[in-house]
Amino acid sequence: MGKTITRKTTDGLLWNALQKFVSKGLQFLFSILIARILNPEQYGLIAIANLFISLSDVLIDSGFSKALLRKETKSSEEFSTVFWFNLAVSCFLYLILFASAPFISRFYNSELLIPIIRVVSISLIINALCGIQSLRLVAFMDFRRLAILESTAMLLGGIAGLVAALQGAGVWALVIQTMVGCTLRTLLFWVFSNWKPTFAFSVPVFKDFFAFGSRLLISEFAGRAYGAVFTSTIGKCFAPDQLGLYGKADAFASTPSSVITGPLSSVTFPAIAEIQNEEERMEKNFFSMFELSSFVVFPIFLGIAAVAKEIVPVFLTEKWNGMIPYLQILSVSYLLYALTVIPQNYLLIFGESKLILKIQIITKVIGLALLFPLSRVSLVAICFDILLVSLFTFCLTLWYLKAKTGYKISKVLHSLLPSFSSAVIMAAIVVILAHMISNEYIGLLLCVIAGIAVYALLSWFYNRKQLENLWLILYPYLPKRVTS
Repeated sequence: MGKTITRKTTDGLLWNALQKFVSKGLQFLFSILIARILNPEQYGLIAIANLFISLSDVLIDSGFSKALLRKETKSSEEFSTVFWFNLAVSCFLYLILFASAPFISRFYNSELLIPIIRVVSISLIINALCGIQSLRLVAFMDFRRLAILESTAMLLGGIAGLVAALQGAGVWALVIQTMVGCTLRTLLFWVFSNWKPTFAFSVPVFKDFFAFGSRLLISEFAGRAYGAVFTSTIGKCFAPDQLGLYGKADAFASTPSSVITGPLSSVTFPAIAEIQNEEERMEKNFFSMFELSSFVVFPIFLGIAAVAKEIVPVFLTEKWNGMIPYLQILSVSYLLYALTVIPQNYLLIFGESKLILKIQIITKVIGLALLFPLSRVSLVAICFDILLVSLFTFCLTLWYLKAKTGYKISKVLHSLLPSFSSAVIMAAIVVILAHMISNEYIGLLLCVIAGIAVYALLSWFYNRKQLENLWLILYPYLPKRVTS
């Protein structure tokens, strides 16, 4: 008999988490090393270029990936149809960005943006060439191979970017890191993937996927466009170095979010799709995953907010200290985002992509309504706007989940209480400890050790179930001592 849903989910979570941890860890490491060489203004330029790439990525996929993953059986014709559609759209969008580069550069008063955008945009086509190979590994839960290929490409791309930065390439070091990484990633997927596209394009398949994916496309595009408006507004209303500080704070806060929410989203979605017709198992599975994810999420993000004043100068040098308040606020925002992943995946499994779109529209309208008056106040005020929208998104998602499944909001929130209270106490102790130690390096080290110890101790007394669950998940994968 094949693996149970629990074991398959656990295997997938661990391998996917390893892939995210290694690839994001490498990206984080190289971003630190390169940031110590470059300055915030140079990061501001690449942030402007990346916001257009981010918007284009959503249009290329068009929600087809989720539509394909949702199917219990998947044919080669379906994979090929999505492949050719993605490739065609990526080429079209590259031409648009190539032609639009001069207008974008004039808007932001930077001629350097023209070649940067025209070069970085090529990554759209390169990534589209291996999108389905990556998707197939997710669909068939082959996260081990995905982890190896993604991490290898990230490592080599990071080395190329670091070498370029050391040679004085400036902002082009970041461009080189991106282009080398995505090119090697595509080559690795084509060499080591078991699938190659055929010259097949099914119109019925396209229509079927578009019917489901179009609303999801609008939803995801609205989310990316919303983020792009924030980045664009910051880039226009504030100096480039402030955009660089904000972008680096967002990168720091989003790195652990990606490591956590990436596996949660990509693994739990195909896993719960297998039991979508078993109501009792679905509910039990929801609370089990939700409680365990909150047990991991709360201490990480509240811990980052608590030691932000030590993290920034230690890792990035004092020239980046201006990002500290942004990092603290955005960490809490990404915490709420991480908690929203599993409830939204459940809505998608039930075919409620329309509700996801509705949530996006409501929360983004609120965020944009507050953005423009707050942009006249300060960048900190804008960060609080982002936090408020994350809170609204979480609350609305739980509301619609209750309407669809009957899961009580009070029960969902109550399941968060043990992890939340332990993490808040841990963060408070860490903040007090940090104020008592003047040396940033020693302070950061002691704060991390104390934070882990306090949270583990509190969990042992008040949330032992999740501590034991985490141990049961990790234990089979820990190295065992060989006895004679």
